[in-house]
Amino acid sequence: MPLRHLFNWIFYGHIWIAVAATGLSWMTLRLAYGPPYWASETPVLTFIFLATLGVYTLHRYLSFQRSGVRPTTRRYELIRDHPTASLIIGGGSMIAAGAIGTTFIESIWSSLLWALPITVFYLTPPIKGWRRLRDLPYVKVLWVAWAWTIMTWDVPVEVMRDAIQTSYVENGSGGLNLPITPASPQLPFPTEMPLRFLFTLSIALLFDFRDVVLDKSQSVKTAANQYPVLAKSIVSVAMTICIITVFRADGYSTATAWACTMAYGTTILVCWATNDQRSENWYATVVNGMLVLLPVLVGLAYYYDWYVVGSSPF
Repeated sequence: MPLRHLFNWIFYGHIWIAVAATGLSWMTLRLAYGPPYWASETPVLTFIFLATLGVYTLHRYLSFQRSGVRPTTRRYELIRDHPTASLIIGGGSMIAAGAIGTTFIESIWSSLLWALPITVFYLTPPIKGWRRLRDLPYVKVLWVAWAWTIMTWDVPVEVMRDAIQTSYVENGSGGLNLPITPASPQLPFPTEMPLRFLFTLSIALLFDFRDVVLDKSQSVKTAANQYPVLAKSIVSVAMTICIITVFRADGYSTATAWACTMAYGTTILVCWATNDQRSENWYATVVNGMLVLLPVLVGLAYYYDWYVVGSSPF
């Protein structure tokens, strides 16, 4: 397979973004529960990978099919050259994710009540003649950040909370009914929710710079196409808040706090290097790469704390 095709499948075929969502979900579980002693995390992490791959692939496919003039930009090259394969991958991933999700639907149904409408109505108007969520002025980044926070923070913990509780009752509780069990998320889990929202909001704000021309053509106002310096300032302030928080909040080891700081600090640097003149490869690899960098660095910190120092990482 030529390198260009391989590059396209990884970065424009949404494998990269699916890896990012899976990595952030894994990071959430490490922060909430430490080592996976009580129950397997493979089902929920596979669900998140497939759901992300399916949603983003179908989103790109539908955008291409619905466009009056077929887009010629790099991000649509894969859909243009391999429409059937893209549809099969997107649809197949969603079917597989749905099948896995039914095994723990009781754990995630309340989260899906929020995530599914955002996902569907982001691209499709809820009622004919209404705007899509992405067309509302300035707030499309909020929908993206909210959906990502639900899927990478709330869903994995909801699933594992029930799985660990079941395993604990069946195998480890000795008949005791304790108020705090291994299924209870530990610190810094509560702190991570606002940080995850700020982080994914920042990445979404950067992607608006890629879409400046598209959004202007559709009369969609965004911070990037109206107030670009303000948009970058928001990202910088958000990441600074995250850096301060990981050092001041309970539950983060020193190594984990520094790992987060490196990722958040790098996001600030990437932010000020981002503009509407950057190529699509910049957004597909570097900006999306920030979503991968954070869990990778936290994973290295986890390994250092647990296996090198020999203490609890969190």
